[in-house]
Amino acid sequence: MRLRLLVLLAAFALALPACSMSLSRTDGSGEEEGEPGTELTLEQSTDPVESSGIAEVVRKSLPSVVNVRVVGLGESFGGEESRAQGSGVIIDGAGYIVTNNHVIEGAAEVDVVFTDESLDDSRAQGRVIGTDPAKDLAVIKVGVDGLRPIQLGSEDSLRLGDEVIALGFPLGLGGATVTAGIVSAKERDISVGGGGGLGQERLEGVLQTDAAINPGNSGGALVDSAGRLVGINTAAAAASSAENVGFAISIDTALPIIEDIIENPAEKRAWLGVNIADPTNPAVAEVFEDVADGTEGAGLVEVFPDGPADDADLEAGEVIVAIEDDEIASPEDLTDVLADLDPGDEVTLTLVGPDGEREVEVELEERPVTLGG
Repeated sequence: MRLRLLVLLAAFALALPACSMSLSRTDGSGEEEGEPGTELTLEQSTDPVESSGIAEVVRKSLPSVVNVRVVGLGESFGGEESRAQGSGVIIDGAGYIVTNNHVIEGAAEVDVVFTDESLDDSRAQGRVIGTDPAKDLAVIKVGVDGLRPIQLGSEDSLRLGDEVIALGFPLGLGGATVTAGIVSAKERDISVGGGGGLGQERLEGVLQTDAAINPGNSGGALVDSAGRLVGINTAAAAASSAENVGFAISIDTALPIIEDIIENPAEKRAWLGVNIADPTNPAVAEVFEDVADGTEGAGLVEVFPDGPADDADLEAGEVIVAIEDDEIASPEDLTDVLADLDPGDEVTLTLVGPDGEREVEVELEERPVTLGG
């Protein structure tokens, strides 16, 4: 017992020199240091810390990450004006910014706030160039000079366990947030969106990370340890289901879509005016319960008011099984066929509904940039 006490006392004595505490008397009396009436001065070091790898990545990448703020008015916002925000990434000096479709869906106004302090303007109005709802991607353009586009990386350079950093504007905290983690998995397939599974989208081949991704991070950057963009933050697992599970759309998946949106703006794309899903998916089974079991095609989950499908009296709960002579066996088939058509084209749709099969003539329109279908 005595030996143990001596060891503890010795350890305490060794620890004392490490304290940066200085004591000085204030009254010139003979009081011992540390007694009442003694002035206590705690000294802080202001020497700069040695720069970390993460800090350097943030310094390099953050000027390319923006806060995307939207004002919506219409069906996507419950028929009332609503405000929301997310994140975006500058990918080209000409003003192109990539974000998630769900960030700007239904937006009437888009405001972009910059983190790059070298710019003359701290914010600018954005214009939605186009979207790909099925891939949850959208492109915004701003008319601002001097933008610093982020360096693009590749999923192929990543290994499981490699460090990644998420940059964005989560939870409306008023500024950019940085979180770090690792690549937890590659090529994940997930279902996102739609409360209760209604109208869920399936994202394939996404990156999984344990870097915290919270509401508002959507559309932000996931960068590698060299500061290169490897993913677009898009979703996080519900807290009740799992912790430290976030997902990002791989930049390798996103780039061809981004390029297509820029080269073929929304006004050039044919629009049917529907929200579609796989009718055999149990998540939307209730919507198609009156349709014959096993019917394959593009199921109509929602028909947008005053759109082409609405004008032709299409109804939610029906399934498109053909356009002209093209068989439609899945939502992807419908998307592919529409991509080859132009606004103004008149087409014959074959649908299966509660009352059986029918054919309907529809005139396609230009697709609004902030809506799907």
